[in-house]
Amino acid sequence: MTLVDDSGIEDADRNWNVICGAQLNDLVDHRIVHRKNLGLGPSINEALCHINALKMYDEVRSPLTCYVQDDVLFKKDWLSKLSSKFMQLAPALNLGFASGHSAVEHRDDPRAQTKVLNDEMYTNKYIRATCMLSDQNYWMSMWPIPRFDPETGQERGRPHDGLGSGVDWHFVRVHSQSVCRTGKTNLIIPGLVVHNGYRESTWLKRELPETQEDKNSCRTNN
Repeated sequence: MTLVDDSGIEDADRNWNVICGAQLNDLVDHRIVHRKNLGLGPSINEALCHINALKMYDEVRSPLTCYVQDDVLFKKDWLSKLSSKFMQLAPALNLGFASGHSAVEHRDDPRAQTKVLNDEMYTNKYIRATCMLSDQNYWMSMWPIPRFDPETGQERGRPHDGLGSGVDWHFVRVHSQSVCRTGKTNLIIPGLVVHNGYRESTWLKRELPETQEDKNSCRTNN
């Protein structure tokens, strides 16, 4: 596991111990620390570059890379289930990414072209930058995320002051190799990952549609 600590250096130890906790500390193999908050774009760029170097050096490593934010809850065995379903279904469904997080606003958006596969899974062209899993080569085909967002014409938010980073749209619809521009779609397995709520978030300032029942389900299944 590679963790990017994007806090100020004066808060790095506090954030590491309080937010991540001793349990996560045992899982982390590599830690990238920023002296000041740079934002989601640079953090993902650094992590992907670092992971790519490791994979190129050691070909035994998994071809998949999964990105998750720091303020989510996971169900037991979420990653193995997400990975196995992605590997199984990617060729037939022409998948770009897989996610264990269901964004209800995307599921109801006709532009996302939602298709229900069964009671547990559906496909959708849009996903949030909450949980994204794909082949490392596909990630790197869209690396790096540029500093300026072509959709807004502005420098990306970290996010801060209500300005989002737009990194999800970079991978989903902006880059020439993105999901929408290459005719791909994404696999969603709802409930594997849920947002912990903005009160526990290190960046989010508003509540998201996940219910308390969703969050309790993740807590009791771990």
